[in-house]
Amino acid sequence: MLPEELKPYLDKAVRRISKQVAVPGFRPGHAPYDMIKQQVGEMEIYQEAVEDVVQDTLPKAVKQEPIDFVGKPAVAIESLAPGNALVYTATFAIMPKVDLKKYQTVKVKKTVPAVDEKKFEQTMADLRKLRTKQEPVERAAQTGDSVTIDFDIKLAGVSIEGGQGKDVPVVLGDKYFIPGFEEALMGMKANETKQFQVTFPEDYSAKHLAGKTCDVTATVKQVQQVNLPELNDDFAKELNFKSAQELQDQIRANLVKELEQKADQDFETTVIEAVIKQADFEPIPSLMVEYELDRMMEELRQQVEDQGGKFADYLSHMKKTEPELRDGWKEHADKRIKGALVIKTVAEQEKIEITEDAITAEIARRKAYYKDAPDTQKQMDGFDYRAYVRTVLRNEQAVKKLKELAEK
Repeated sequence: MLPEELKPYLDKAVRRISKQVAVPGFRPGHAPYDMIKQQVGEMEIYQEAVEDVVQDTLPKAVKQEPIDFVGKPAVAIESLAPGNALVYTATFAIMPKVDLKKYQTVKVKKTVPAVDEKKFEQTMADLRKLRTKQEPVERAAQTGDSVTIDFDIKLAGVSIEGGQGKDVPVVLGDKYFIPGFEEALMGMKANETKQFQVTFPEDYSAKHLAGKTCDVTATVKQVQQVNLPELNDDFAKELNFKSAQELQDQIRANLVKELEQKADQDFETTVIEAVIKQADFEPIPSLMVEYELDRMMEELRQQVEDQGGKFADYLSHMKKTEPELRDGWKEHADKRIKGALVIKTVAEQEKIEITEDAITAEIARRKAYYKDAPDTQKQMDGFDYRAYVRTVLRNEQAVKKLKELAEK
């Protein structure tokens, strides 16, 4: 960009800087170019203007020479100095071409396993546990009882951090505590205090405790017998079912649905992998792999935070750094990219088009889901979001077509 073409961008940069830099005698945003130049230096003004220049000129340059690229280009400033032309380069990750060959001939058998009776019985048992009733007893604690305890764990005579508890409920036999802890509480009665030792596992997350033997002082404050409800019509009615049979039928139907969904996901993955295996791909640009790794890292970070955890704690627990995770994910990132390329190419070859009505309906459905999040709803009103939804729906139709072909 020639020096004279830079002027409007420099003026805009000056107005932005002058809102942040106090210049005596001038209101914020109204100081002249020369005054701001004296305050921050002319190079600072040029650097402030660069982002606007790139945002304005790069899309125009791309339109002149259409490029099927992925993600954001990497921009490097080649020349930037007062009085000289601004020169920058933009490096794009070009969408690799794919030869799917005869993807229509790929055949995959879809299987849905039967409900495992042991899992069904365990599900029913877990449901009963959610409705247990506890009854205080005077006898010694035994397996299955819930005991309320105070405890203190010490290492070399010093209480360890997080090793104390007041009125903590412990169900004997659930094995939520370190090995030996619950076993030591067996046979204790209310108001009884006991001292014993436990040894932390060698792979314990707190390294300073791993393999260490600690002293425990525990006081049982109450022993309660845990009574499981009978699986009968009365129990079912508490859960808004007419009978025990209706409850069991619904639980079994839920398990069948889970198996069908899992089978469909596995089938979809297998079909796409089969198409990938027979297809020919141009080399995947390294920039494209980095974009995918960024996406995978953000997905993991969000998953950890959604579960109430901290990403730094997760990395510590996994004994990994972010670069180590990224390095281990490269093969999987390559597979994800190829899967996306397959779906995109199938959509093109099958000439799949999404109507504006379909996009509008999908956005309306999403807005209804986020009815209590107006900021999220507002983000769905822009052109970019419509384009995103179009791509999502198009990809879904492409995957559906692949699955239909593979089942025939």
